[in-house]
Amino acid sequence: MLFSRPDGFLVDQLSPMRRMMPYILRTRNESCVYFEQKLDLSDALPYLSDLNAELGEGQSGEINLFHLILAAAARVFRERPDLNRFVSGGKIYQRRHIELSFALKKERSDKGALTTTKLRFSGEESVREVATMTHSAITIGRSHQPNQADKEMSILTRLPGPLLRLIMWLQRGLDAWNLLPSALIAPDPMYASLFFANLGSIGLDSAYHHLFEYGSVSFFAVIGRITKLPFVDGHGALQTRPGLSIKYTFDERITDGYYCARSLELLKGYIENPRSLHAAPART
Repeated sequence: MLFSRPDGFLVDQLSPMRRMMPYILRTRNESCVYFEQKLDLSDALPYLSDLNAELGEGQSGEINLFHLILAAAARVFRERPDLNRFVSGGKIYQRRHIELSFALKKERSDKGALTTTKLRFSGEESVREVATMTHSAITIGRSHQPNQADKEMSILTRLPGPLLRLIMWLQRGLDAWNLLPSALIAPDPMYASLFFANLGSIGLDSAYHHLFEYGSVSFFAVIGRITKLPFVDGHGALQTRPGLSIKYTFDERITDGYYCARSLELLKGYIENPRSLHAAPART
C-alpha cells in the first residue's frame, strides 16, 4: 500500500485504539453515528435580510440560509481539522483540502434530473463570497452541459452489468491501495469533507442519510425546511421561534464523539450568531 494520496496524507499520531477501529468497524455504514441539531434562526434570518438589502439591485442571486450553513461548515472544518479525515484501506487520512458537496435538481419537477457538485473552500470565505461561488456552481449544474461525473456515469451505465461490476471492483481496489489517479478523485463529489442534502429547499423536513461506501465522505448532513420550533430561553421559558433541523451521519472511526460534538456545537454557534463569522478563523 502506498501512503501518499492526491486527496490526503496518512495520520500517524493516533492511539492504538483509533488505529484499530477501521479493522473492527470495516465499513462506513457499520461505523455510523447519528445526531440531530435544532437551530434557532432568530438572528440568522434578519442577518441574511440585511446582507441582501446591502447588495441591492444587480445581485446575481439571493444570499440564503444554505450559503450561511456552507460558510459556517467550511469555517468549522478549518478550525477543527480532525473532522476533515477519512478511512481508506484500513488507514486514517487527513484531507488536503476542505471540500463540500451537495446535490441539486436540474429542474424543480418530478422528472428533473439529479446531479451533484463539489466546491473547495479555505474556511475564510464570507457568506457573500460563498453565495457567489454557490450560485455559479448551481448555474453550471443546472445547464444542459453535463459535468465530468455525469459524463463518466453515462458511459459506464452503457456497459454490461458484469463488466461494470468488474470496473467498480477495480476502482475500489485502486482506491484502497492509494493508486486511484487524481483525475478521477478531484472532480468526484463523493470524495469530499462533507455532503449536504438540502431537503428544506424543496419544502421537506430533514432525514437521516446513509454514508456511501464508494468515495471517502465521512459526514452527511441533511437540512430540513424552516419552520416554527420550540426553544427554551435563558429564563427557562418556552418560546416558539423560526428554526430548522439538521441531521448528521458521521463515521466515528475518524475521531472521537466528544471532538465531533464540540465541533457541531461550534457550527451551531456560527449559524445562530452569523456575525461571529466576521472574525478571523481561530488558529488550529
